[in-house]
Amino acid sequence: MLKHIYLIKYMLYHISMKTIIDQLKSSRQAMGLKQVEVGQKLGLPQSHVSKIEQGVTDPRLSTVSDMARVLDHELILVPRLLLSQVRAMLQGDEEHERRWQPDEEDDV
Repeated sequence: MLKHIYLIKYMLYHISMKTIIDQLKSSRQAMGLKQVEVGQKLGLPQSHVSKIEQGVTDPRLSTVSDMARVLDHELILVPRLLLSQVRAMLQGDEEHERRWQPDEEDDV
């Protein structure tokens, strides 16, 4: 069973592009996809996907967003005013139990 890794819980913290790219690389590997396959879906050569994953090139936000979608993820902006409420909803806090978790997928 492949469990989806949700970027939103990582994006709730002030993280770098490298952290996002590392998460996408881990997701690609967990899905058993090769760089060339991701590149084909994005219309990019494998060498460019490799450079993105290695941090050699600074990709455009649109490229990272497209890459996330290919890997069954979504990048989401959360207004700072709502950050603590979203964090509490996803992870829980001292006063509140977590209210959300990903659905489990059955093996087919």
